[in-house]
Amino acid sequence: MLKSVRGQADVPALDEGRAGRSGGWRAARPFLAWGGGPAAAAVLLFWCYLRLSQTSSVNADGSGIALQGWAMLHGNVLLSGWWLADVSFYAFETPVDALVEAVHGLNADVVHIAAALIYMLLVLTSALLARSKARGAEGLTRALIAAGVLVAPVLALGTRVLILSPDHTGVAVPILLALLLMDRARERWWAALAVCALLIWAQLDDPIATFAAAVPIALVCLARAAVVGLLRRRIAWYDVMLGVAAAASYELTHLIVSAIRAHGGFTTHSLQTVAKLTPYADWAGQIRATGENLLILFGADFYEQPSAIRAAIAYLHFAGLALAFAGMAAGIVGLVRGADRVTQILTVAAVVTLVAGSIGTKMIAIAGAHEIAIAAPFGAVLAGRTIGPWVLRHRLPKITLLPVLGVVLACYLAALGYGASWSPARAQTQGLADWLVAHHLTNGLGRYWAANSTTLASGGKARVAAVSGSGRYPRPWVTDSSWYDPAQTYANFVVALPGNTGNAFAYSESSVQHVFGKPDQEYQYGPYVIMVWNKNLLLQVRPLTLLQVEGAFGS
Repeated sequence: MLKSVRGQADVPALDEGRAGRSGGWRAARPFLAWGGGPAAAAVLLFWCYLRLSQTSSVNADGSGIALQGWAMLHGNVLLSGWWLADVSFYAFETPVDALVEAVHGLNADVVHIAAALIYMLLVLTSALLARSKARGAEGLTRALIAAGVLVAPVLALGTRVLILSPDHTGVAVPILLALLLMDRARERWWAALAVCALLIWAQLDDPIATFAAAVPIALVCLARAAVVGLLRRRIAWYDVMLGVAAAASYELTHLIVSAIRAHGGFTTHSLQTVAKLTPYADWAGQIRATGENLLILFGADFYEQPSAIRAAIAYLHFAGLALAFAGMAAGIVGLVRGADRVTQILTVAAVVTLVAGSIGTKMIAIAGAHEIAIAAPFGAVLAGRTIGPWVLRHRLPKITLLPVLGVVLACYLAALGYGASWSPARAQTQGLADWLVAHHLTNGLGRYWAANSTTLASGGKARVAAVSGSGRYPRPWVTDSSWYDPAQTYANFVVALPGNTGNAFAYSESSVQHVFGKPDQEYQYGPYVIMVWNKNLLLQVRPLTLLQVEGAFGS
């Protein structure tokens, strides 16, 4: 009897424990879905973007940023002595390179890994910002539209612009994080300060963040505050704080850059030469080039595709381009019809970016695509925030357009897999780097496009410093001034081309002899001739004067 009572008493207790565990699992499932799903997507996307990036050869630009990361990793946090490009990439891409190098070491794959990480973050951040505070079907639809527009950059041109060397793409991540904070955080003073910090981070990395983020945020928020003041007779303090924070971020960024220079940090190339309006007579050509570059950014560059399947993929990407333009159109309408703050900012940012790219710089088809690269995530997020809710609110688009978008997304993912299946390409000068290491040639000189890429491809074992004037001067562009100091470096070879004809990768043998004299030994590797002397060539490289440096560079 006692056994029976104990048995009966034990059963409910056991069932209650199981029920509790079951209830806990049910409660946790939504969190696991929203947390585990993006985590799994991040891993898969990273792998695909890594494979896609590896289909393009690492060049001198990306190699130079990786070498900056290596210097930062080894204690030169301010990049003292470095001459950078007109964009520093100091606050985001360079630290990412340093982190990758801390795990992976110094080699050409660093560029691919960092590019894949950054683009994966860009796609996921765009999806989060497009989702906003929506939940359920609407939140998922918004996120998938934004991610779908960006998810599958096409081979060749699209990959080289978006997933290779840092070039105005990565800065979108801190900008979108600032907008995400504005979208999700409570309207408090500390949120405005955090937005200011994120904008400083973005502008310290890339000056394009001033036009693509700080200016639009200041304009929209102060305009919203003025409208509220006029119509409702009250002060919209949060909009005022955000507007002031955005304006202040510009000045604070310049103060930080000045402080870095005052403490012996890096020097950047002046932007004054490109900060000029294009003459009115050239606007038609500029706008046409902008249109071609938008096709590249959204994967719809259908012209001159080498195969039918790649042409089909390009035509399919017109769907994403159409969504982005529809999102921008809806955003423009929302400027006067009371769209939310972030949608209005994204709209103004996209318009400012495209206008500035079209008439504020020399826009060149294909080569200028990176100048407006940030317009792609802006358009994608706008599509998610505006087109997503519209599709779900109306019955006909919901039952017709939504399945079509699902099929298009599936095709985009298939296109991403197709691109990821291609064979990797070697760094542009990997063979040369291997030859130099095998022949124990550790420090030399060369033309820019075969210099940094060779240094990186060799893992730093064979440094080729870029020079100008066939070796007469250092080339102060993504290079370290210590490479040209004969007290620190012994350089005894030059990478050249035989005969009297040079190209972008190497000076001609005859022009190099004119500067340094006849070499003591010459070796042939592939198209190159490696000229070796039994002396330190840096003693004949003329140092840049202060006037030359200040004439070429600005803060």
